[in-house]
Amino acid sequence: MENNWLERFRAEYKPLLKDKYDEFEYGLACPKSKHIRIQSSRNIDYLKELESICSLEKLKEYDNVYKAAKNSENIVNSISFQTGGIYIMNPSSVAPASILMSYMEENPVMLDVSSAPGGKTCALSDMSNRKGVIVANEISASRLKSLHFNLEKYGAYNVKTVSMDGRLLPNIFENSFDGILLDAPCSNENKIFRNKTVQAEWNKELVARMANLQRQLIESAFLCLKEGGVLVYSTCTLSLEENEYVIKYLLDEFDNAELLPAGVGYGRGISGINHIDENVARIMPDTDKIDGFFAAAVRKKGTLIPYNFINSKLKEKEKDFFKKYYPAFSHNHISISEYDRRGYIETAPEIFKKVRFKRRGLNIYKDTGKLFEPSCQSVWQWGSFVEDNMKYDISAELAENFLKGFDISCNDNYNNELLFFNNIPVGYAKKVDSRLKNKLDRYFLYGKNIEW
Repeated sequence: MENNWLERFRAEYKPLLKDKYDEFEYGLACPKSKHIRIQSSRNIDYLKELESICSLEKLKEYDNVYKAAKNSENIVNSISFQTGGIYIMNPSSVAPASILMSYMEENPVMLDVSSAPGGKTCALSDMSNRKGVIVANEISASRLKSLHFNLEKYGAYNVKTVSMDGRLLPNIFENSFDGILLDAPCSNENKIFRNKTVQAEWNKELVARMANLQRQLIESAFLCLKEGGVLVYSTCTLSLEENEYVIKYLLDEFDNAELLPAGVGYGRGISGINHIDENVARIMPDTDKIDGFFAAAVRKKGTLIPYNFINSKLKEKEKDFFKKYYPAFSHNHISISEYDRRGYIETAPEIFKKVRFKRRGLNIYKDTGKLFEPSCQSVWQWGSFVEDNMKYDISAELAENFLKGFDISCNDNYNNELLFFNNIPVGYAKKVDSRLKNKLDRYFLYGKNIEW
């Protein structure tokens, strides 16, 4: 006897998909291919190490996205992964960020409405080459911690965070953003054949409740757009109520909302709402073994007036820090704030001066009083700007031990250089006698038991 949830699910989707339903169900139930996204803004060759670990196939439809095949489970042990050079994410998660970035100009000011754990936020930051400003919102305090962890690990220094109900964002950010990503909370039908919690919770009442929340969130997000700005709405669910009908609601509510093409090469809608179907992006979970997703892009009519970004002034000690460790990095678009004798890099100017951000950038150094000690995450992010005479090459074994939090051995020639393995930046250590004292921030030692 079939489970009740499965009977109800089939009753919902068989009439809609007809002869395509069996392929649709197989796509939901089959194991998913494993994918990674490489951080291109770092200009570090991570592929050399990764290709020695597993088989990789580049996806032509997505920039910097690879399918990992044989021995892919070993990627989480790679130096590239542990130092934030790659993010494990399905192409369906990359697509909404790519669609939004296709409409952005230089130095965009963007909002990620529901950000944690941060995959799409980090992708937006990387795709923008860390230029402009991204405000990442997450209402959950526990998920906010996860977001902050990933922003540090992946070097997303142009991201600031807030924590509030997404429906209240217009109270602070009305008419503020060039681009907005709303990856909305949803019924998660994509995982219904692989997740018992989703199976237990799924019903039409849940879909209706989520659709109501999504309508409220997309209305609030649209109010936060500047004239000429673009909002991308996406979900990882399948129902019409949570996808095409949410977009139709927004278009019906706002005369100044217009639907834009949501990219090339994606599937189209299935609802029969023709003016929506031809523009939205909908990938169905079929035999390509990629998670299904929905995305639509909406523009607020009007002329976009970009923000002006000005050069920042750093203290002489801070200029000396960049000159010593990252001399080729142009820091004209950033500023530095100090919290508890730590320097946090952030994009400048401070556009939202009255906003109390939870976090405003990337921790780049610790001020010991005598000198600035670079954070390991700053080494990971700007390793391509380090000159050869400041690089100290270590073995894979020493790199792995360092990233586990251990002090490591060195020779007498070490002079506070930066640690590298096979041209991959590993971090910073301080020489004490014949040992290198580990300077890795302790929170990078948690959460390492990651499964695909």
